[in-house]
Formats: sequence, C-alpha cells, structure tokens
Amino acid sequence: MSRKKLGPSPQKAQEILRHGKVHGKKLTPKQRRFMGARAGGQPRKPRGK
Repeated sequence: MSRKKLGPSPQKAQEILRHGKVHGKKLTPKQRRFMGARAGGQPRKPRGK
C-alpha cells in the first residue's frame, strides 16, 4: 500500500517562501498561507474529509 504525498515538505515550503516564486510565477496570497502552514509543520488534510 503506497502513501500519497500531500504537498511539499516543511523544508521545501520554507525554501519556496524565501524565494517567493514557483516555476517563475509569484505565489498568490492563498499559496503563501499554505506554504507558511506547511513550513510551520501543519499537516495537510486530504480533500473531502
């Protein structure tokens, strides 16, 4: 049984926040909040639950 990866690791989220861009595009405010939560160790909840 395999596990699905739910978003970036906290380390990767910190890196994305410092850089401020993904694939050359700026993060939206909603994406910044999500990355901040992931960087702080907040787990991502699966959709529909």
